[in-house]
Amino acid sequence: MPISFPQPPPSVLDALGARPEPGFRGSPPVSAQPVFTVGLDEVLEAGGGAEAERSVSAAPTWRYSRFDASGQPEVLELPEEDAGRGAPAAAGDDRFGPMIREALAVADQDPRVGQHDYEARLYRVPALSLLAVWLHTASALDLFVPIGRTPEGLEPNRVYDDSDFMTQLRQAATKAGSAYEEADAPDELGS
Repeated sequence: MPISFPQPPPSVLDALGARPEPGFRGSPPVSAQPVFTVGLDEVLEAGGGAEAERSVSAAPTWRYSRFDASGQPEVLELPEEDAGRGAPAAAGDDRFGPMIREALAVADQDPRVGQHDYEARLYRVPALSLLAVWLHTASALDLFVPIGRTPEGLEPNRVYDDSDFMTQLRQAATKAGSAYEEADAPDELGS
């Protein structure tokens, strides 16, 4: 069963100038991924089944890769609610694109992926500098593949099930939260 990519909502398609004409048939006009951004407190509070899904409290932004006028890869990230304004939440070079494709290729080799329909998402925890491909399904445990630099306890390009991923993530979040609590001036951490 293939990994699918959800179609962005109409507001995002409009902001990208990619809304298909009425009666359009064929492949989606835009390849974008929803990005779910989660804070340390949300990671720590999530528990029980579908742990990662429980940690998400905000609507996703939509990550869209394209080439700029000079032919260089770039990425736009548009918030779902404000997409009609046309201003991206973030824009820049697409340094994560190759890593995301590599993580998807790793996931595609996992036998669990062939047993269920999975939707490709991204899961981000900025306080831990974590970005992971999130394969979501309603029929089994979700799967995660961290990319790039990862917190202690997680390895890049390794497939984790929801429970194992969130256990390691909670440990990293607890450690990071403790560092903020112990700091004399927490606002200076990371600067």
